[in-house]
Amino acid sequence: MEKFDIIMFFRKKKNNIQNQTKAQFNKSDNKNNVGSNVINSENKISTISQNLQITGTLYSTGKISFNGSMKGSLESKSLYIGKDGFIDGKVEADEAVILGRIKGTLKGNKVRLASSSRIEGDTYHQVIAIEDGAIYEGSIKRIKNS
Repeated sequence: MEKFDIIMFFRKKKNNIQNQTKAQFNKSDNKNNVGSNVINSENKISTISQNLQITGTLYSTGKISFNGSMKGSLESKSLYIGKDGFIDGKVEADEAVILGRIKGTLKGNKVRLASSSRIEGDTYHQVIAIEDGAIYEGSIKRIKNS
């Protein structure tokens, strides 16, 4: 086991300061244990930069900030596609904020299309917000709560 020092982002209890400033990283469960606090990998943001091109499938149980380009499918709990992001394929997320471009199917519980977004394909949603200036070519269908 390796030990890392925690620099910030944690509220310290007065009676247990030393235990909270040291973290143990256990590779078998991908969680950082800080005293009695547990930091799940679901709270971290995976960032795909503009110079990265992906072909295939990308899956995350957490959050993704996507600015690269992709041909394939992407599934995550929370997705932010930046202005430079482009996905050609299937996109599925509980919450999706789109500033870039999607060519294919978009499915999400909460979908927000920013004014800079361009969607070419079908969108399935429970809640959707489309800003003025967004370009949309396809169908928009509401899915019922399960």
